[in-house]
Amino acid sequence: MEQDYFKETKQKFDAAIPDFRSGDFGRVRDKIRKGLEKAEGDQFLLIRKLKTLVLGDWNTPEKRDRLESIKNSLLRSGYYAETIDAYYSPGKGGRLSQRQILEHCCINHQLILFIDGEGTGTVTEQNYLSDNYIFHGKTIFFIETDKFEKYRGNPSCYFMSFPSIIRYEGGKLIEDANAFVSLRIHRLAGIIAMQSRKGRGPNSVRYEPWERRLRSKKLIR
Repeated sequence: MEQDYFKETKQKFDAAIPDFRSGDFGRVRDKIRKGLEKAEGDQFLLIRKLKTLVLGDWNTPEKRDRLESIKNSLLRSGYYAETIDAYYSPGKGGRLSQRQILEHCCINHQLILFIDGEGTGTVTEQNYLSDNYIFHGKTIFFIETDKFEKYRGNPSCYFMSFPSIIRYEGGKLIEDANAFVSLRIHRLAGIIAMQSRKGRGPNSVRYEPWERRLRSKKLIR
């Protein structure tokens, strides 16, 4: 006689799960609900710890407002975001150069949202990120569709150095930036959570911070 696996499976579930009208079922339901709420809370706290650095042209009031709008949109969506002016202001000067501050920020932010631009500071950032492949995996490169179409046939273009290239239309940049950051942050949070369950990742006592790893390999000064 052929074995009915579906029937056997149903019987096993019926034996393991109490009748929904019973007190036992209510206790199981409450335990599951509390477990899900805790998992959601842990995920939310982890996501809030992951920092996004927003880079791009800052040399006109309009472009400054655009970066601020992207940053504020991410903050409203529950994602920690900063612009480099939180660390560096050309008018104020300071002990560290823009390049040194950029290096510090790239190490200490888990995601880099870079918007292609023409300003002197932005070109410095472009060249730095393009040359340092160690940061390519955490960089999302946004470029206007018209500019991408103009240069995409030239393999020597600087933006070809970036593995994640997102084309955007002018009016949709904020919306697109929010969507792609959300996807990457949630994916990263999922990876970290999985590593934690296996005793690995940032929560492990054996975890070696990015800066120490890069300095030991002499990839940064």
